[in-house]
Amino acid sequence: MRLRFAMIAALTAACTSAERNAPPAGEIGGTLIVALPAEPLTLMPPLVRYAHEKVIADQIFEVLAEIGPDLNTNGDSGWKPKLAESWQWSADSLSITFRLSPRAHWHDGPSVTSKDVRFSLELYKDPKVLARAATALAEIDSISTPDSLTAVVWYAKRSPEQFYNLAYNLLIAPEHLLRDADRANLGEHPFARNPVGSGPFMFKRWDARSVFEVVADTSYHQGRPLLNRVIWLLSLTPVTALEPVLAGEADMFEVVTTDGMARIATQQMVKAVRYSSPNYVYLGFNGRDPKNPERPHPLLANRELRRALTMAIDRHVLLKNALDSLGFVGAGPFSRVLAVADTTLTMVPFDSAGADRLLDSLGWKDRNSDGVRVRSGRPLRFGIMFPTSSVQRRRYAELIQAQLRPHGVQVDVDGGDFAVFGARLFKGEFDALLNNWTTDPSPSSLRDTWHSASVANRGSNYLLYGNPAVDANIDSAMRDPDAARSRAYYRAAYQRIIDDAPAVWLYEGRPYMAINGRVKPVFNGSDVWWRQLRLWSIPAAGRLPRDG
Repeated sequence: MRLRFAMIAALTAACTSAERNAPPAGEIGGTLIVALPAEPLTLMPPLVRYAHEKVIADQIFEVLAEIGPDLNTNGDSGWKPKLAESWQWSADSLSITFRLSPRAHWHDGPSVTSKDVRFSLELYKDPKVLARAATALAEIDSISTPDSLTAVVWYAKRSPEQFYNLAYNLLIAPEHLLRDADRANLGEHPFARNPVGSGPFMFKRWDARSVFEVVADTSYHQGRPLLNRVIWLLSLTPVTALEPVLAGEADMFEVVTTDGMARIATQQMVKAVRYSSPNYVYLGFNGRDPKNPERPHPLLANRELRRALTMAIDRHVLLKNALDSLGFVGAGPFSRVLAVADTTLTMVPFDSAGADRLLDSLGWKDRNSDGVRVRSGRPLRFGIMFPTSSVQRRRYAELIQAQLRPHGVQVDVDGGDFAVFGARLFKGEFDALLNNWTTDPSPSSLRDTWHSASVANRGSNYLLYGNPAVDANIDSAMRDPDAARSRAYYRAAYQRIIDDAPAVWLYEGRPYMAINGRVKPVFNGSDVWWRQLRLWSIPAAGRLPRDG
């Protein structure tokens, strides 16, 4: 393994020069190497879904404006210029005029124009594309382009989050490279693996299952990134991902386990650094038959069975065994980072005896004393899918298997690499899954995952859960400009979802990254750790030969 990392280090030579008006030379330079036990599926902006794709995509592509440290999603208070250097609301709030930075350019040379903004919106909203953010952008009628640097966004109606929905979700893509792309097969376009953006870093190379590299755009319109380049080491196993950091061959690993924390404690150069992450992990029950999603799941479509399974799972014991102090027991379908998070909701309680009584009442009996309940000839058996790149989720799957076994439930531990996990996830080819969901800062992101969806367009509602009362509450919460009423609607939606038990809310991570002491990270209250990566630095005194 050391030979592999040495080879990667040798390939990081030829650092770029500093641009005019750059910070002092001692702050510029260096190569940040990040250990990543996964690989992006795509970097096509509308198709980016996972956090390990976003961390890279957000360095290459830009949004119009950047959310502030208070994570405000109502109106534009606290938002900072990004691709747009300014904006102005109309008197009736049904349009917003964005003025683009005249210095912004695509990494292949042409200037970014308002036509790129208009094209990007059309791309995201095209039903052939199935973009995750299409729902958030649905209320936008159109974008007009009175000149090359002016994009006027027209809304069909006003809403509290109309600025957020556009500015946070729309990564601007180059029209000149994608205008002729087959939108029904956008993920197959060469651009998906050779992206060209306007962000602080430029795509350099992507060696499958090995290395992804970006280099600083020294003429970036908001100022040269302090790092010369960033390299991600791809597809390391979760067990080995920390090794190159401890050995000084990589600088950072995002998610440290309890074992990893103990190992870091013995190090002098590597630190464990706490950061914010709006995530939650749940055991989700597929509402549809994995073999024929037009039909209900033969077991898990039953609400009372799901509640019985939930009652049989002791979430506090799971947390103690798998994460110890590196997480909180889940409080519902949200992250505590959100302003409307409510930890006082009524959960389905852990009740071992009650779970057995409920299973009995539903007709599930261990009729031949083999330890597995049966009803109408069908055993109470299902699989739990998870990505093998996650040590925590593997551990949770095994512990849940052990907790359900005494209740006559046979659980199959069903792990696979992330490519397989992702493909099955989108097709609904699973019984249950352990999913780590990194939510957007707005409570309206609840709509993406828990609002009714169809088999043909499930979006991020991988479980195809649906309840009209939940839908109505979410819709009302998103429309109501009164913060107190909106919060009440969200609370009602959360409680109904919890009562229906489409999932067991297992935990929210209390994440720590392993990072070499030579690196100076910058978080600035961001919603995700990588938001200010262009401001991270490696002071000259801490540089290594591989930094260039």
